[in-house]
Amino acid sequence: MSPSSPAGSSSSSLPDSSALLALPDGPISANHADRTSYAISLIGGYPTFPLSTPPLSSDLVCASCSAPIPLLAQVYCPPEGGENDRTLYVFACPNGGCQRKEGSVRAWRASRRNDEYVADVEKMRAEKEAEEKRLADERRKNPFTMGAAQPAGSALFGGGGGGLFGANLFAAPASAPAQAQPVPELSNLSISSASTSTLSPPHPAYQPPQYLSTTDEYLPPPEEVDLDSDDDEQSPEEKAEWRDERFEQLFPSGVDPLFERFVKRISEADGAGGQVLRYDLGGVPLPYSTTSSLTQSLFPGLPAACRAQKAEDDDPSPSTFFKPSSSLVPPCPRCAAPRVFELQLVPSLINHLSPETLSTTGEKAPKKGKSAQSEEERKKELARLAGEEAGGEGMEWGSIVVFGCKGDCEGFEEEWVGVEWETTLA
Repeated sequence: MSPSSPAGSSSSSLPDSSALLALPDGPISANHADRTSYAISLIGGYPTFPLSTPPLSSDLVCASCSAPIPLLAQVYCPPEGGENDRTLYVFACPNGGCQRKEGSVRAWRASRRNDEYVADVEKMRAEKEAEEKRLADERRKNPFTMGAAQPAGSALFGGGGGGLFGANLFAAPASAPAQAQPVPELSNLSISSASTSTLSPPHPAYQPPQYLSTTDEYLPPPEEVDLDSDDDEQSPEEKAEWRDERFEQLFPSGVDPLFERFVKRISEADGAGGQVLRYDLGGVPLPYSTTSSLTQSLFPGLPAACRAQKAEDDDPSPSTFFKPSSSLVPPCPRCAAPRVFELQLVPSLINHLSPETLSTTGEKAPKKGKSAQSEEERKKELARLAGEEAGGEGMEWGSIVVFGCKGDCEGFEEEWVGVEWETTLA
């Protein structure tokens, strides 16, 4: 998948990115069918599971305090050329005392066989085999004619370097090649409400839920500075000094270089500075800081390389350091397939899921107005405020990464989560 570029720009000059960016796209109205569909991507609200035997609400709890945890994001991401519906769910405990504790952020994956996808894949496979047979017959008739068959698997799995998981994250898999029948539109798929289950009150949820829309990540090419045009009479030492001064202006000393790049990467995405989620199955997450134990584990050697960086030209590439070990990210316990990076939540999501919007009624939480308080209510309010000063409610993470099963095995399985906790990065 290549990023879509604005009109008039050249895609050949774009920085390489295969990530899809998700942005909030307005609230989902009450009683709308999309609130109870696992094939809709959203933030907040209640999750819907495509399973005849859904997880119990009592299972969706914080591993630290055992309290029910609200949904942050539900992401519908069926594989292109695959046979399953696939939905990811990320939950996080809002209790202040659970921040920075293991198990306060959790993620699950639900994968269910979709017979229409299976039929489409089988049709594509049969047509590919028929085309290969036709070309083989032609070569036997005329052995001096070079065949033009595509490499095996290129038609079946999307071709063009798209990989196993396609570019259209929140819809049905992309259309088949021209000779095949197109994949059914999402609205026409057989999704039976009888085989799904939506969580409900009194489980806590951020209300109202909001749609997510996606866009390819387009990063404007970096500005080119001609060091030789300023003064041809400058010595190499003077030019090197000027280059170092410019680097210091871009990344002042004392500021964490990885955090600086994290913020810059998000803010410079064309038309997607308000992104709350990044999806890139099999890709590389954005490292958050050099001091993070998670970064040091996922990107061994990168923090040291960043700290040793002396000039802008020496910028180390995170992808060259990205080496998550199986001891850190264990394989899927259901099918033993490796887990690969799949999605990343970024801190702007917190602005859309504030504690004031948490509700246990399924409806939007009422605004807190000023009213007369009894002595008991006043004491409770003071105790609540004191608790907020000591932790209270609210999320303190800076980045959440989820690694999912590469094999997309059927069932409901908890996936691996890594959390970058917010710190003073200076």
